[in-house]
Amino acid sequence: MDRINDFLGNIPRRGNNGAVLLLDGQPVRLKVLRIGVRQQLAGKDMSGKSSATDQAEMGDKGKVLVVTGVITFDQGELLNTIFTMANTKVEGARHVWRISNKTAEALKVRQVKFQGTIRADEEVTLRQWNVMFELVEQLSVAERQEKREPEKKAAQQKVQGVKTETKDDDEKDVPADTEVPLTGVMAFLKKIDDQLADDK
Repeated sequence: MDRINDFLGNIPRRGNNGAVLLLDGQPVRLKVLRIGVRQQLAGKDMSGKSSATDQAEMGDKGKVLVVTGVITFDQGELLNTIFTMANTKVEGARHVWRISNKTAEALKVRQVKFQGTIRADEEVTLRQWNVMFELVEQLSVAERQEKREPEKKAAQQKVQGVKTETKDDDEKDVPADTEVPLTGVMAFLKKIDDQLADDK
């Protein structure tokens, strides 16, 4: 990391199009630097085979910054440095970089990791590499909001056709050993039972 910082510290901060990209405060200079953004708004299709467009919200993904630019053949060390940065790991996990860039700032993207494929395609006639890589947002606003939301208690739902058992009002708060008056069929059966007992 020190070698990377020393090298990047000697690179001018701006590309020839005026764009700036800083990772951990160090400039990454690519000529014709361009940064695009994409974000997957996750959802599960609930329409089945119908023409409906209903979807179940599954949580939005972090933003991905797509970085493209050019490195001339006489800056081969810069190309190697970018690949080294992409492969940097801390305790087995890919390094999280603090990012400074106008697009990232506008979208409130503060930390990123390298992800996916890094490409460097030779363009011999112009003596340069066309470089492309992706930086995925870490600790996104969506992730922070999900972490702050309290876990929702599962709502009890009534099942159609099933009747929930409830205690009769006469049985509520009845002290122990208290005889509850019988009514209807139960009273009739109790009367017959008492008569049979008297005949014995």
